[in-house]
Amino acid sequence: MLRRFALLICLFALALPIAAHAQSSPFAPLPPASTTPAPTPTVTTSNTSTGNGGLAGWQQILVFGAGGFLLLGIAWAIVRDARSVAPTITTEDQAESRERREEDIKRRKAKNRAAAKRSRAARKRNR
Repeated sequence: MLRRFALLICLFALALPIAAHAQSSPFAPLPPASTTPAPTPTVTTSNTSTGNGGLAGWQQILVFGAGGFLLLGIAWAIVRDARSVAPTITTEDQAESRERREEDIKRRKAKNRAAAKRSRAARKRNR
């Protein structure tokens, strides 16, 4: 069913440009230009300015507050979802593998420290 639906969407998307080209040709001649002169506009000047150029201060605060509230809501949803999906150690196998991994890390660190100590001692001897 999903394949049929996807196929229909693809066919429709392919047929769309064909329908658009059938409507008009880009190489058709331009329509004739109108020969009637445009009326001259009359300009009136006003000494009073209304100041309707933007939002009022309380409206700006409301818009920014709504935007901040929206961002906080999105962040809360993301964090809640991440916490619900986060892995937790529930089985003994997972706990054992974690302990083995930590022991392996400790063993490698100790081995590296011992090698560094030996190389430091060798450098001191060869001075």
